[in-house]
Amino acid sequence: MKIYEQTAELLRSQILEQQLRPGDPLPSIRELSTRLNIGRNSVIHAYMLLEDEQLIEPRPRSGYYVRARALSQTSEARPEPRQVKLGATALAIIGAAQNARLVPLGSADPDARCSAREYFYRRLSRHAREIATAPGGNSHYVAPPGLHALRAQLARRCNATQVQADADDIVITNGTQEAVTLALLALARPGDTIAVESPCFYGTLQCIEALGMRALEIPGHPHTGMDMEALEQALTRWPVKAILTNPSFNNPTGACMPTAARQRLLQLAEAQDLPIIEDDVFGELCHQGSRPPPLKSLDSQGRVLLCSSLSKTLDSDIRIGWIMPGRYYEQVNYLKYVTTLASPGILQQAAADFLADNRYERHLRQVRRRYQSRLGLLLEAIYRYWPACAVPLIPQGGFLCWIELPTGFDGDRLYRAAQQAGIGITPGSLFASDDRFAHCIRLNYSTFEATPYYLQAIEALGDLIRAQLKPVT
Repeated sequence: MKIYEQTAELLRSQILEQQLRPGDPLPSIRELSTRLNIGRNSVIHAYMLLEDEQLIEPRPRSGYYVRARALSQTSEARPEPRQVKLGATALAIIGAAQNARLVPLGSADPDARCSAREYFYRRLSRHAREIATAPGGNSHYVAPPGLHALRAQLARRCNATQVQADADDIVITNGTQEAVTLALLALARPGDTIAVESPCFYGTLQCIEALGMRALEIPGHPHTGMDMEALEQALTRWPVKAILTNPSFNNPTGACMPTAARQRLLQLAEAQDLPIIEDDVFGELCHQGSRPPPLKSLDSQGRVLLCSSLSKTLDSDIRIGWIMPGRYYEQVNYLKYVTTLASPGILQQAAADFLADNRYERHLRQVRRRYQSRLGLLLEAIYRYWPACAVPLIPQGGFLCWIELPTGFDGDRLYRAAQQAGIGITPGSLFASDDRFAHCIRLNYSTFEATPYYLQAIEALGDLIRAQLKPVT
């Protein structure tokens, strides 16, 4: 056996035995050459061999990493439109997040312990005092599309992400969820089919459910998101009204769609003359490098409806969202008016003030580093306390970690047991219209620290997983 083959076999066994786990970095070529006392060319050939076997992958300007395995899905590979029936479990999970007795690893809330959030609420308090002490007279709604000063600040931020926008392109909403709902109402009717990636944020699926629409769930890759080949095949088979995607740090997997795939998505949409709803709520929370430009930045035809908010970057309770509807602006603006009439003016004023300087950008730099560090702490705890068959996907941004357990594992059962143990988690069954991800769970690491409070929770979850695995194995 040649030296490079011996090197490849050494690394291959470490990967298959999960001594090296998905997302782990491999030694640099120089480092491994020195460690094994072999030539650099031997290391290069070993890495090329493992890359051909799809065990490792290169990342530009970063090196080689253990490749995440494909997302396992227990249902049929060929997607077809489905009615969504998730029930009230998601609402119970959100409610549980308000329970201070549960370790907060469930609902997707950001870390609220930050000076930027405090500053926002001070601005809000100032506006409240001004309104309370203002002379008499009638109050007024800030009618759609919303406060111009806020829309101007959002347009300025959009331009910084390569999205060409001005204030008149934006409609203010009550968070991203309302933005997505308005987009769906503008584009489709009950019974129509919406293509989504799988796994998909349960709030999106429940919105499709509530509107009487059907979900066409397109398989996703843990790193690159929606499978473009599967989407192309599905579009030729089913009458799809719109494509709904979360391309930048998908909830729940953390996947980030590469530029080439985004371009391909737009090509497919143009060929079928389909609109695309882009959920960009996690787009600002990249762990490394620069923020990925939204899909909207590649759109020259106004077919992308960009939706986002401050909910995941600042505070879930700040219900300030927005939508750039492109060619569907008039429909969306009218639907905003006839559904909720207006978004709170006082919140819009505080948000406009908050975004007027560089404070928000400084805040984003801080939380990006913080979340990346806390992901490392969570992964270290999982590797230490959980059985090796629990495989966390390594997100590229955001603050959510998707974890796969063996097929047959019951994530709902773990969710209930964890609640009884005082720990909040989210079961994978919520992220599809069927049970294809029932063996998975999602954890929130936005506030995770290497303290007894969190480490004991992860250790307890490991014990609960092992207890359930006994009859499975």
